[in-house]
Amino acid sequence: MKLKQNENAQNAVSNFSFDTINDFDSHIELSIPNYKHIWELINSLSSYFIVKNTNVYDLGCSTGLGLKLLLFKNKVENVKFIGYDSSENLIKESRNTKDYHIVNVDITDENLTFPNASLILLIFTLQFLPTSKKIALLKRIYDSLLTGGAMILTEKIFSETGRIQDIFTFSYYDFKEQNFSKEDILNKQHDLRYIMKNNTDTEIKKILSKIGFSYIEPFFQSLQFKGWLCIK
Repeated sequence: MKLKQNENAQNAVSNFSFDTINDFDSHIELSIPNYKHIWELINSLSSYFIVKNTNVYDLGCSTGLGLKLLLFKNKVENVKFIGYDSSENLIKESRNTKDYHIVNVDITDENLTFPNASLILLIFTLQFLPTSKKIALLKRIYDSLLTGGAMILTEKIFSETGRIQDIFTFSYYDFKEQNFSKEDILNKQHDLRYIMKNNTDTEIKKILSKIGFSYIEPFFQSLQFKGWLCIK
């Protein structure tokens, strides 16, 4: 496999799998429009919800880099930053500290809870979970959050109409062609059909409202990539 510009992401597209991908952080930055800006917004939003003596969770944390950025920017006393991911490949180089823990675990495990949570991140994770397990996870997230706490959710969504879906999809391919070949883009789309289970914005907000979130407000969108701030 050969990328057009960034050789660091070299094995990131063909036969796409979280268990084999190399240099995931470079790959996702090249794959999602404005990815760095999304994390800048997440950092800013987080400061309104992280309070002392609580926990912050990143579910599907991949390498843990985003969570580590929150740790560096956060100045609140006695806060633990905990990341969960089921891929040993992604977290293999993570190093735990007193306030920063990355754990290899399946977040769909019904016995897994997130105690004392002031903030929970779900950053391009829900879309990779089986449809039957999405609602159960979101319910556990809601139940784990302290009153006034928040979940920050980002997803690649389906558009509400076929016309907009088509426009956004091919505009997204234009973006990806800056770094990936046409063959790589097509191969990854083929691989993702087996693991990515997208929803529309309407479907996501309906689920979140039914679970009980008091406020569900979008804070970002670039083509099919969207983020919501959800407050308990």
